[in-house]
Amino acid sequence: MTQNNRGFTLVEVTVVVVLIGIIAAVLFARFIFTDPINLVAEVDKIRNHIRYAQSMAMKRLDMNSDERWGIKCLGGQYWLFTYENIGDENNPIMLPEAENEKISLADLGVTMIGYTLFFDGLGVPYKESPTSQLADPFNITITASTDTSQSRTLTVTPETGFITTQ
Repeated sequence: MTQNNRGFTLVEVTVVVVLIGIIAAVLFARFIFTDPINLVAEVDKIRNHIRYAQSMAMKRLDMNSDERWGIKCLGGQYWLFTYENIGDENNPIMLPEAENEKISLADLGVTMIGYTLFFDGLGVPYKESPTSQLADPFNITITASTDTSQSRTLTVTPETGFITTQ
């Protein structure tokens, strides 16, 4: 009886298919761009930090105080602050789960134009000074550092301070 040795065993075929699958998965993962996903995550983080400033302003205990809370963005960083006197907006307060008082935009992979946003005890937003209440929606454009064609806009609504993302 002659033996036919011209073929592959089932084990050999299975091993080759598994190896091709692993190589394809690694190559596919390298070519997927995660920038849009990262941008959405960082925009949500910044929006939540602004909402945190608003909630802290609304939680203050002394309603007769002129204390306001806010977020300031300047020079590639942003931070939380409490405001009672001129200059207070330059004294950062640690945000929850932050490693530093000032959060680096480069570390987040985004850029923003500088702004100062205040909130009073009712959660009403003010722009640039604690006496200039928003008259129109205030837009904060956040752009991905690696791909400037990708950007998202946070819009702060006057009176309520409601924040939407576009």
